[in-house]
Amino acid sequence: MNRVTIEVRNLDFSYAAKPVLRDISLSIEAGEMFAVLGPSGSGKTTLLRLLAGLERPSAGSIRINRDDVFDIPPAQRNVGMVFQNFSLWPHMSVFDNVAFGVVDRHLGGAELEARVAGILELLDIAETRDIRPDCLSVGQQQRVALARALVTEPRLLLLDDPFSNLEYELRVQMRHDLRLLQRRLGITTILVTHDQQDALSIADRVAVVAHGTIRQVGTPAAIYDFPNSIDVARFVGVSNFVPGTIKYVENQRVEFSSPDVGSLRWPTGRDAPPEGPAVLSIRPHALHLAPIDGFRDGRYLWLEGRITTSEFLGEVVRYQVDVGSLSVSVNQAHFTCSPVTPSGTAVLVGFDPSRARLFPASAAMVPAAEHD
Repeated sequence: MNRVTIEVRNLDFSYAAKPVLRDISLSIEAGEMFAVLGPSGSGKTTLLRLLAGLERPSAGSIRINRDDVFDIPPAQRNVGMVFQNFSLWPHMSVFDNVAFGVVDRHLGGAELEARVAGILELLDIAETRDIRPDCLSVGQQQRVALARALVTEPRLLLLDDPFSNLEYELRVQMRHDLRLLQRRLGITTILVTHDQQDALSIADRVAVVAHGTIRQVGTPAAIYDFPNSIDVARFVGVSNFVPGTIKYVENQRVEFSSPDVGSLRWPTGRDAPPEGPAVLSIRPHALHLAPIDGFRDGRYLWLEGRITTSEFLGEVVRYQVDVGSLSVSVNQAHFTCSPVTPSGTAVLVGFDPSRARLFPASAAMVPAAEHD
């Protein structure tokens, strides 16, 4: 299969004179599973339609293997696309739905039979070939939609929020199956989704989109552990945010001050913002609870608080802890028969400053027009 690279440069798109996408630039590698992650209205589906050549940008370019996508006739682009609603023909059998994808390829009867039967076998739905889609489960319908896209042997596969209609267990299974299939075929694949688990669990790299602009591109772990803005930290995962101010003091140390946490000092990070109003962000799993009179590990900065509520989530217990006027989320691993600390208990909350992030208080941008 001919694997392709995608180059998007300075892409703008407006709808009814309102900006939807602004200055989008991306490089997607051959054979990569690339996710575009963003909330509803962020412009991610518009970007997917532009990549498919279904819309034309106001400015900028999209190149597939160095060829401008709009210089390639639609029939020759060889792009497969799976829509969120699957768009299957209800009056046709599964076989005919999948074969519909290659009706204009002038395949002979035996060749058509072999092509369709092969892709149905690959997706483990061969036994459904003579059944109409409305008699199938949602998971089987999704496989049919994927088979119809793959039967054309596309060089690029585009997926528009393909798991959104699936229940949790099926969603997890389909993510796993799609990732294995994509690796097996080596096809360059772009997934757009609003669900962070869908993106982080299967993508090689992720682009986070907000208000029509790309905020960050990186591996799932880099996006999660090192968000570069308040927007990314807020949308990807759960974070605690503490408003305050920062200044730099002797011996290359940063001091963060807040009415709720007092003054905290630690070595300056390479990406610490300038002095002034700032926001400290830290993930719930990066916080540690200890008894109020317990040992204070010198690797951590410690704050005093009181548990207000607890939420048992199976693998973890999520506590809400009042620290000053703030309510802070703290995730603690649950082990078999380990007790849940009751509400009202005074505790210490500690964190390794290397796992905290500091952002300028003005880091969030003003929203653009909202179209998906």
